[in-house]
Amino acid sequence: MADERPRSGGAAARLAPALAAACLILLLVWNLGGAPLLEPDEGRYTEVPREMLASGDFVTPHLNGVLYFEKPPLHYWLNAAAIRLFGLSEFTARLWSALFGLAGIALAWRLGRSVAGPRAGLLAAAALGTSPLWIAIGRLATLDMTLTFFLTATLTCFWIAQEANDRRRGRAAWHGAFGAAALAVLAKGLIGIVIPGAVVFLYLLATRRWGVLKRVPWLTGIALFLAIAVPWHVLAAARNPDFLWFYFVHEHLLRYATPVAERQEPFWYFLAVVLLGCAPWSGLLPSLARLVPWRSAREGLAEHRGEAFLLIWAGFVVVFFSLSQSKLIPYVLPALPPLAVLVGVVIDKLWDGKLVASRWETAGIAAGSALAGLYGAALVWAGLGKIDRLGLGGVVSPGLLVPGALVVAVALLAAASGFGQKWERRVFALFAAGCCVGAAVQVVGPLVGRERSSKAVAERLRPQRRPGDLVFTYRCFPESLPVYLERTVGVAAYDGELAFGISHLSGAERKEHFPTAEEFRNLWESDRRVFAVGETRAWSRRLAQGGITHARLLWEGEGLALLSNERPAR
Repeated sequence: MADERPRSGGAAARLAPALAAACLILLLVWNLGGAPLLEPDEGRYTEVPREMLASGDFVTPHLNGVLYFEKPPLHYWLNAAAIRLFGLSEFTARLWSALFGLAGIALAWRLGRSVAGPRAGLLAAAALGTSPLWIAIGRLATLDMTLTFFLTATLTCFWIAQEANDRRRGRAAWHGAFGAAALAVLAKGLIGIVIPGAVVFLYLLATRRWGVLKRVPWLTGIALFLAIAVPWHVLAAARNPDFLWFYFVHEHLLRYATPVAERQEPFWYFLAVVLLGCAPWSGLLPSLARLVPWRSAREGLAEHRGEAFLLIWAGFVVVFFSLSQSKLIPYVLPALPPLAVLVGVVIDKLWDGKLVASRWETAGIAAGSALAGLYGAALVWAGLGKIDRLGLGGVVSPGLLVPGALVVAVALLAAASGFGQKWERRVFALFAAGCCVGAAVQVVGPLVGRERSSKAVAERLRPQRRPGDLVFTYRCFPESLPVYLERTVGVAAYDGELAFGISHLSGAERKEHFPTAEEFRNLWESDRRVFAVGETRAWSRRLAQGGITHARLLWEGEGLALLSNERPAR
């Protein structure tokens, strides 16, 4: 295990308060509920726990009143508890993601400290806590940060356990790994054991440390894992006959191996996501190859087993998801903690002269800072009114120009720091650039929410709706709408992710709540007062395609429009 005696205590002492303050502001405190719930994920992962509380059924998840088995329930349970305690709001919906984001930073600090010492731990926390992808996902009401935290906890516990000299400490860490893996399974399914299992296997294979397996408390560890992970799966299968096939085959195997989810991207997709998502620190990623002497790889991997473990961990996550036929940006989030620790380790070694700094580090810092500057440049471009969407075309916005210009300026200073010789200044420059990019993320949320949220249309609908009125969405399903209306809505001529649940309704239930275009037209032409929510740029054409010849436009925003079947008074 690495020597844990403090080094460069003065620098570490100055960095720690700034790091803690920045992480709290960016991930937890500063305007966490300021943006509306974004479509589709934030609406979905808030509506399911809302319906759990409304129905009292915490075993079978429902979305808009129908079965929804695409994900296991841990994040739903946590969000339901937060809603029960603090009420339904954007802040509450995002609270657990922010808390797990902060906890993940703490794990990166602990892991970096264990691998290379206190300063490496602080650097790892700084790199992770100011990575724009980590900040963005940590401020969204999705389950990706929940999964990433428990995966990180599993592998961190494994590392601590296999390095522990104290039997009691090692045993506690082994059980922590089993328990965290079980919670990762409850967060997002079998990936909770596939990723840790593969990383551990490849690490033991590379370092030839198979003897570690003799120290694992298999009997009690497996019992703990099964006690946490199995009960919900058994209950869900007992109550829902189609659960096992849909959940394990469709949502795990077919989604990974086939394009059934229609989310295909090129193989290099996640490499680009990592480079942009870790800016400005990503410029140092090429230097990670210097941590292991590859000319004598077998001996080098065994001697530098901490670095090898982290490289295998990050590399496997990126390759595993790159091979998938379904790709979304948050999937690669579990690679960020080990990459951040590796960045902390390489800076620590360069700082002490254990690695001789080269022009690659200078170029890397400049390149990483340039990537960070792209975020600012995008804000400046939007602030100049050069983006037609979101109502920004031709409108100069100082609220975007100022933070964008600040990001560009600080990124330039960070790039210039790469040409200096003092790593202390380089680190603070990179940290400052990361903080500015993270702060700019807060500007983007409300901006995107103007188009990708149903909050505005719900606010227009609520005061107009009377008892007995019907509310439908037409050829779309904005998943935050039931959250803001605090009730399920009808969905006409659309199924999407609701298809599995709709298929389990009776004919009468399906016709009432999920009518076809023709069935909805008959309802629209009836004497009942009907509201419809449609997409702004398509509602007129889509209504005409469904045979609807009249509609009263009540309100139209950037993303959604509110319509009524009431005819104007003559």
